[in-house]
Amino acid sequence: MNIPDHILTKNFIGVPREYFNRIVNPSLQKIQDAGTPFIKTYSIAGKNIRVECYGELLAEKLSLALSHHKQATGTPELTIFTWDQSTTGEQLALPWQEKKCTEGNHENITDKNFFGVYIAGEESLNFYDKETSVGYFCVRDAKYLPDWAIGAPFRTILHWFLNKHDTHLMHGAVIGHHGNAVLLTAKGGSGKSTTALSCFLEGMDYLADDYAAITAKDMPTAHSLYHSAKVTKQGLELFPELKKIVWNKNFDEPEKAIVFLSDLFPGQVKTSAPLRAILIPKITGKETRIMPASKMEAFLAVAPTTLLQLPWAGTEKVTALKSIIEKVPCYFLELGSEIRKIPDVVKLFLDGREL
Repeated sequence: MNIPDHILTKNFIGVPREYFNRIVNPSLQKIQDAGTPFIKTYSIAGKNIRVECYGELLAEKLSLALSHHKQATGTPELTIFTWDQSTTGEQLALPWQEKKCTEGNHENITDKNFFGVYIAGEESLNFYDKETSVGYFCVRDAKYLPDWAIGAPFRTILHWFLNKHDTHLMHGAVIGHHGNAVLLTAKGGSGKSTTALSCFLEGMDYLADDYAAITAKDMPTAHSLYHSAKVTKQGLELFPELKKIVWNKNFDEPEKAIVFLSDLFPGQVKTSAPLRAILIPKITGKETRIMPASKMEAFLAVAPTTLLQLPWAGTEKVTALKSIIEKVPCYFLELGSEIRKIPDVVKLFLDGREL
């Protein structure tokens, strides 16, 4: 696919409702008239979600990271229609052929009730109609869907949908012990994923590796979105137990291995837990310990990566993040060189014992 250079430099290209109504929806109607969908239902963050997928391979790939969620019963609160153009034979006009998509900003191509975005790299179209609670996810070819998209399907649509329920996606890993959880959040290379995996392999609960959904009530609750984790080749050497469950066994750096942790210890993968604290990993090479951090330090740890990776996450998202941070204590998790000792420190912290 020939993508113009000025498009390749953008993570997101806004796509307006008019493009959806004129180009996408008529194509979807033809697909629905011609085929029978593969249907999955999930309960995610307490919400019933129904996925109708046109294409067997795409349905298989998009369900991998969500398989730990129990099947939902009752009326769906979000329905997502998903298809790939190659399998269905319905090729769409490319969004960058639309001048309004490439030259407009999100304020003048979105409205309060409809969101649309093309995600570069993933090559996906994502739409969400707030009034009907219906999402749409379309890719060019299921065969070439990137591994990271398989590890975190529908992230953008879930971000838009959950926002209206005061539940917000936050960048970070979530681990737990005895029914309580902490959010590990920091910029890349700070030890977040290494800490989460070391805790999981030492018997602690796991909710998230990269993104979690946090409900902003008096005592915030952390919800799992995916049971996937991304692991570098160095990480696989640190945790050889994970090698047998690598899904994309032929991955090449700088890509990462994708593992689905329910395949290893399903009983440790949880879907929700009270969020008791935010921990900011910081590699020191000394003895692992937990030290107080300010609310501002926590905000600066979580906000930049969260906001950059979620389309149209503006002032409302900033306000939501600040609200969640204000409701829980914040600490630095100073990481020592003995990785296998980190879980003991976190366990003691979550159990409320003296460190």
